[in-house]
Amino acid sequence: MGKDTDSNITNSRVISKNDLKKILTLHSLWLHSDESEGKMADLERLNLRGAVLLGANLVKANFKDAYLYGAYLKNANLSYANLSGVNLRGANLRWVNLKGANLSGANLMRADLHESNLKEANLIGANLKMSDGLTQAQIDQALTNETTQFPDFL
Repeated sequence: MGKDTDSNITNSRVISKNDLKKILTLHSLWLHSDESEGKMADLERLNLRGAVLLGANLVKANFKDAYLYGAYLKNANLSYANLSGVNLRGANLRWVNLKGANLSGANLMRADLHESNLKEANLIGANLKMSDGLTQAQIDQALTNETTQFPDFL
């Protein structure tokens, strides 16, 4: 694990790539059946360090306290997902739809947020220090308060 001593990695669960694929397949079925078939993706406290979820449709998925350090989520749809307490440090969130997502207390340090949709996203208590591509326009559409940590340039 190197020098990363983030607390949520010590409390995280590990799953196989096959199990992750099954979860994503069931979630897709759940979304496409108006939530009557399949199962919502519950990825709470999972160690998904460096996971490649390029373009994944994870609307309403539960990532609470998951470890997604360096994950590749480019073009993914995470609208209305629960990402509270998640570690997304260094993650690629370029063009990700985070509309209405709960990112309260999330670590987004050094995350790439170019063109990501933060409309109505909860960023209360989130760490956005040194994030890349974040604009004032994105921040203005999100929910923030004095506990939200912004990059120095904003």
